[in-house]
Amino acid sequence: MTLFALAGLAVDLAATPHTLRTYPAGSYVEGEWTQGEAIETPIRAVMQAPSTKDLQSLPEGERIEGLVTVWSRSPLNPADEDDGVRSDEVINARGEAYRVVRVLQRAEAGFYRAIARLITHDRGRGVPEPVALP
Repeated sequence: MTLFALAGLAVDLAATPHTLRTYPAGSYVEGEWTQGEAIETPIRAVMQAPSTKDLQSLPEGERIEGLVTVWSRSPLNPADEDDGVRSDEVINARGEAYRVVRVLQRAEAGFYRAIARLITHDRGRGVPEPVALP
């Protein structure tokens, strides 16, 4: 059994219920930006403190408090500014919401590992709301 397969097994054994909030791409309607309505889906995930390696993978100014590593079999996605898609959010059992900052898919083991930031600490990062066209 490979190391990645063991990590996938650990995700399965240690995962607890969470909620995944995703945002479909928005669009302009008659010159006004309309964000897609949030969709909430139950998932199973593991949240833990990020490793030193996880923190080093972030730009220097991004290494602040409120970060967690999220492991899940469910797809986790960061913002896509080109498509106007907001970052996914993972909500734990205490109701704390974390915005996905960076994702590493482990296709060979079928799980996702993401770095997420507590929303109260992320200073509004993500895809900004576009301004209305004149």
